[in-house]
Amino acid sequence: MNQKRTWMIVLLIITVAIAALVGCAQQKSSPAAETKVITDMAGRQVEVPTVVDKVYSTSATGSVFLYTLAPDKLAGWNSELRDIEKKFVDPKYYDLPNLGRWKGTTPTGSIEDLLKAAPDIIISVGDVTPDYVGDADEIQKQTGIPVVMLDGSLQNTAEAYRMLGELIGETARAEELAAYCEQTLEEINSNLKVLAEEDKVRVYYGQGLEGLETEISGTVNSEAFDLAGAKNVAVPVGADVRRMQVSVEQILAWDPEIIIISTDGDTSHALYNKILTDKAWANITAVKNKEVYEIPSSPYDWINRPPSVVRFIGVKWLSSLLYPDIIDLNIREDIKEFYSLFFNYDISEAEIEELLATAERK
Repeated sequence: MNQKRTWMIVLLIITVAIAALVGCAQQKSSPAAETKVITDMAGRQVEVPTVVDKVYSTSATGSVFLYTLAPDKLAGWNSELRDIEKKFVDPKYYDLPNLGRWKGTTPTGSIEDLLKAAPDIIISVGDVTPDYVGDADEIQKQTGIPVVMLDGSLQNTAEAYRMLGELIGETARAEELAAYCEQTLEEINSNLKVLAEEDKVRVYYGQGLEGLETEISGTVNSEAFDLAGAKNVAVPVGADVRRMQVSVEQILAWDPEIIIISTDGDTSHALYNKILTDKAWANITAVKNKEVYEIPSSPYDWINRPPSVVRFIGVKWLSSLLYPDIIDLNIREDIKEFYSLFFNYDISEAEIEELLATAERK
């Protein structure tokens, strides 16, 4: 009798244990335990994994953003890394796959390659207006991978860092970067409060091989100029125009006081030298006064291409260049702080001098 009772107790214990294990397994595999629904910065409801280990960005803007926050989460790049980028990127990330981009006028992304990389989520960092929501929805539909839209504007970068940090389990790092972004904008806005509209410096922003492409105010591509207090001379010719093709004659009519040019990583200073020596540009005030400057572009353009978080040091540089009597900062110390915080890179004095060689007054 005792033996039978003992066996019954043993069987009862085993049954309870099995039931508990099955219950745990069911709980673990439950969709409610594995996913959650968030509201992204475009106002979209997105079901995402509760644990995110790998992230793909639809563009270089987002990849730079993610790299500064959590490089180990990066599923791949949007193009092959250039030498100028490799200098500031940890070598262990050089061989991440090139997954192309899914934003812009000429997407290069492959669904097959993306599915092979198997990111837990996709992020789209940039414009979050309704015009771009459809693109995110379409990518999500094609891949079956959740797409989270994050506002890429400088004004909302801090919020974007906090949202992604919460999503991927990097809240402390996200807060550190967000605080820097907020402090930078607060300092510049505070200093520029004394600047009257009529005292703003007239600036032409030159892009392209000939410097005859430009951006109008009010777009993500010219946002750094707006925040730095520049008066962009480019006037839009239509409601949907952002980037404009112009002539030297038009620039002469605008007669900017300062010309800022994008080099797109070209270190030959070809456009810079052309503008300062070409007779066609000679009668423009900025050229006559030798107020022509190149945008630093290591590892990425400080102002626009891509419109990444590197623009925060760009806004500091540009505002101090335009208004040295108002913006009181030590740009070299700020450069050191920025590269250390965002890229974990100890930039040398020689590298700083190279960055600023044609980017500051002599």
